[in-house]
Amino acid sequence: MEKEDEPKPDGARDKERPSRRAEILEQARTLFLDKGYAGTSMSALAKACGIQKASLYHHFPSKEALFVACVTEGYDVATRELRRIMNDDELTHEDRVRCALAEIYKITIDSHVGRMSPLIAEVSRQIPEVARAFHDGFIIQQHEIVNAIIDAGIKDGAFVPQDRLGMEHLIFGPIVTLSISRQMFTGLDTLETVFPVEQVRDSHCDLILQLLRKRP
Repeated sequence: MEKEDEPKPDGARDKERPSRRAEILEQARTLFLDKGYAGTSMSALAKACGIQKASLYHHFPSKEALFVACVTEGYDVATRELRRIMNDDELTHEDRVRCALAEIYKITIDSHVGRMSPLIAEVSRQIPEVARAFHDGFIIQQHEIVNAIIDAGIKDGAFVPQDRLGMEHLIFGPIVTLSISRQMFTGLDTLETVFPVEQVRDSHCDLILQLLRKRP
């Protein structure tokens, strides 16, 4: 076991901290998915990480704070990709919508967030702070970027004005539903037939663009 209590130079400690935090989050996500929120203890997580429990609390003051970090941290790469799509002048407005939705499907279904969706819903009822942190630290950024892409299309005359709240739900609601459904029925042999990601994504995107397009 690593001796966490041995003093280290400040520079070495600062250099180590991000990778150590990322390692803890990776182990925590695995345990939360396997054991659930209630069944995961800080002691078990410290053992899985090969560190002392006190060192774990140094990074995360509570299991609640750790869970919040699990569902809000580590997705900055995906957000950067969405912003790149938003600012790509070589893409048409419709292309931006297609690329953005494809990225959101990828984020929601293929990432840890997708696999943890049912657990997030369960824990959010017990701990409202999880819901607030997940919304403010993860969901709202995606909404803002998609709204900006649509607003740019409206400004240039490529799209017709839409009810913003209704459009947000039409875009994000089916993706979340598909993600949760795939987790609920992950053991089905027919999973990819009943809940096919690519087919649903393409059909969903076509429907959204039909609503957005300016009529002749």
